[in-house]
Amino acid sequence: METTYSLTHMTDYLNLPSLDYPDMRLTLFLVLLFCMPTQALTVITGNSFEHYNLEGGLEYRLQASPDRPQMNTDWEVARDTLTFGFNPDNLWIRFAVRNTSSETQNLILDFPYPLLDEVDVYIKDESGNETLHQLGDTRPASAQKIQHPHLLADFRLPAMSEHQIIVRVKTEATLNVPLTLWAQSAFVSSSVRTTVFDMMMYGILVGIALYHLLLFAQLREPSYFWYSAFLITLVSIFAYFQGYINAYAFESLRRHSNHFLSWSYALVALSCIFYIQRTLDLPRSRPGYSKALNAVIASGVILAIAAMYIPYSLSIKLLTGYAIFATLVVISSQAIRVLDQYEPAYYGFSASAFLLIGMGITILEKTGLIVSTPVTRSAGDVGFTIMAIFYALLLSQRMRWEQHKRHKAELAVRLSNAELLQTQQKLNKKLDVLVRERTVELEKTNEQLHQASITDPLTGLFNRRHFDQEFQRLHQDATYDGSSLSLILLDIDHFKAINDHYGHPAGDACLIDIANRIQSVAKNFDAVCARYGGEEFIILMADEDLSTARAAAQTLLSLIREVPVSVSGHSIRVTASIGVIARQPGSSDETDTLLKAADELLYQAKSQGRDQICSPESTNVPL
Repeated sequence: METTYSLTHMTDYLNLPSLDYPDMRLTLFLVLLFCMPTQALTVITGNSFEHYNLEGGLEYRLQASPDRPQMNTDWEVARDTLTFGFNPDNLWIRFAVRNTSSETQNLILDFPYPLLDEVDVYIKDESGNETLHQLGDTRPASAQKIQHPHLLADFRLPAMSEHQIIVRVKTEATLNVPLTLWAQSAFVSSSVRTTVFDMMMYGILVGIALYHLLLFAQLREPSYFWYSAFLITLVSIFAYFQGYINAYAFESLRRHSNHFLSWSYALVALSCIFYIQRTLDLPRSRPGYSKALNAVIASGVILAIAAMYIPYSLSIKLLTGYAIFATLVVISSQAIRVLDQYEPAYYGFSASAFLLIGMGITILEKTGLIVSTPVTRSAGDVGFTIMAIFYALLLSQRMRWEQHKRHKAELAVRLSNAELLQTQQKLNKKLDVLVRERTVELEKTNEQLHQASITDPLTGLFNRRHFDQEFQRLHQDATYDGSSLSLILLDIDHFKAINDHYGHPAGDACLIDIANRIQSVAKNFDAVCARYGGEEFIILMADEDLSTARAAAQTLLSLIREVPVSVSGHSIRVTASIGVIARQPGSSDETDTLLKAADELLYQAKSQGRDQICSPESTNVPL
């Protein structure tokens, strides 16, 4: 806001004689300027107005009495967002809104922090008529004109007019009052984007929770249940702090929303701690920390019960302290397991670090120690979301860790059996020499027979029977640990024409040459390569995504296309058609499903002109 004062107008208004001396005019101007009452901030809403964040320059007054202060009393000027921590006083705010456009404007005063008990908005026009909006999460939802997660006061501002706005805020929670003045159309657009983002975040968390609940129903592993309960309770806390529960819940639940928060805190602590105890094996490895976590659970339940009988202003402070204490205990238990070199604990400790940072920023913002911005206000939500993702990784890593332990135990058994066999061999040395010689011969023969049974005699690659066995094994492993499988199915274009034109020996030489090129590309991915039939080859890559498989296929396609095959003085140009598919197998999937998808992609590559790659990202073949 910018205001210009005219010295001539002021002297005329006060009936003072004309001043001819510049110094005397300046002196009188300064005296009059400092004697004038302070004007509140005026927001100018022109034709292109969309929104204005009411932060620095906003005038406010804190007082114990709910009575409206006089306009000429002392008011303070805010430097940034009005944040005062746990403050029981009434906060009064004043400012003006001036419409400089030629049309009436529909405006909305937005309070993005919805957990304010009482918010009274007085809007006074130039004629002295005053409108009152009574908002707040302790007041009935039916008394508020606009049903929305935020607290909203709407008004119409005629062209070339000005309204004075005074706001009173009283709350038992943290006195955090971010304010934004919106043009109605801009607010609707922004609100839709915010709601879509929130619902997307909730949907991701609820989807993960339901997935783990289904895993619990199938596997009966309690860790899945507690993780699912933790995520669902976490989403309810998000919805509470973002205003969705108070805005859209039943009126009876709205009246008890403060109790809802205390019970949600207790349940999220209970489910999180039970999950941590099982995934980190605390009852067996660290019983002392397990008992401490059980005490945290009991404290949360007691606090939730006590919150039903004590003032909310006290219970919210106790809940804040409890959240900090519970977080520190959980982090310390994870830290001690990190020191135990228990690998799954690394994910849990990282998750808690993100949670601690997010909660720390949120607490500092709610208590007024740092500036309130959209980033600081959403830091806790972001921290919780990242923590939920890392906790999912913790559970997966724990399963892998147990699998690794089983493999080590099996290896130890095998080593023990080998030592026992060696001892027996020493006791029967003479007899064993003969047995060993014959055994070596037999093993060599068996190995030769085995290699002959799994190898294609022409190309030296694995044959189809061995590939099918390896495919079944890797498919089961991928289904168990949640990794992906990639298939590259390759067919030499117009191979019959090569046989017809150059002869079958030349065709065999082409197959051998192409097989060597396939082997040179596949060895970089530890892949299984096989001659799948005739001029058809297949490559199976474990734990590789579609982009990696397609890149490998592109390399192979270029290598085949650009380097002709030399046979008996002839330079034969060879091309290939390739189908590429990658998928994370589910428990109900079969290997035939993946093979059929790859074959359909190969067929489409041929039907589209050959010498190309088809994959799900470039085709409409249903998967």
